[in-house]
Amino acid sequence: MITNLEVSRTLAKAKLILVVDASRPPSDSFKLPPALLALITTDIAALEAGDSSAHAAEGGRAGASASVRAAFEKIESAVRAGYAGIAALIGDSILPTGISAADRLATFTIYGWEKGELGRFTDERLLVLAELALQGETSITNAAWRYSPTLIALISSQLDLIEDEEPDATGGERQVSVSGRRTGLELLQTHLSRARYHYCASSDDLDSTKELAKISFQPRRPKGSANTPTTPSITPKPGAP
Repeated sequence: MITNLEVSRTLAKAKLILVVDASRPPSDSFKLPPALLALITTDIAALEAGDSSAHAAEGGRAGASASVRAAFEKIESAVRAGYAGIAALIGDSILPTGISAADRLATFTIYGWEKGELGRFTDERLLVLAELALQGETSITNAAWRYSPTLIALISSQLDLIEDEEPDATGGERQVSVSGRRTGLELLQTHLSRARYHYCASSDDLDSTKELAKISFQPRRPKGSANTPTTPSITPKPGAP
């Protein structure tokens, strides 16, 4: 049975891939082919539409579980606090926390705040914002621009709670009957795998390229280094601290 959390994580990864690809110049060997980008963009819209229909068929996803409802409220508070933290960063400063207007907008975008705006909070969007918050730990270079470790820990724990409680809150096997949602998820996952293959084929490092971490795929680590954490990052813009 697919879960809302699995859908949100796939959507978050797909949107992150689009953000990273948009920052790459045309000459970048890792830039995705336009046809594949178009497929991923179409898949995102189709899956979001199918996901919305599935929730309507389920008769209200989180209403049956008070603990799931509380988890969503905590996630909303956490991502709002993360947004406020980025908004409060000092602009164009020599301090470690300094950030230009362009880098602030780019950071907001990576975290899912399109055009740097809060937008409307639905449960589906909160799941995507939560997943992008976790992915920000590897996709944002300057640690001072990331959400605080306390917020990340809170978001992670609430996602775990939702994953544990969600089958009961949504009526369990009713999700299986919504075939369009499953088909949309599987198609997007297939095209994301193609994006990963493109990255591997674009470097002599193959599946060890650290560029994979920028799109939330784990690069293969050298033999004997399983316990050594990787610290991938996006390429900072000229003039960024």
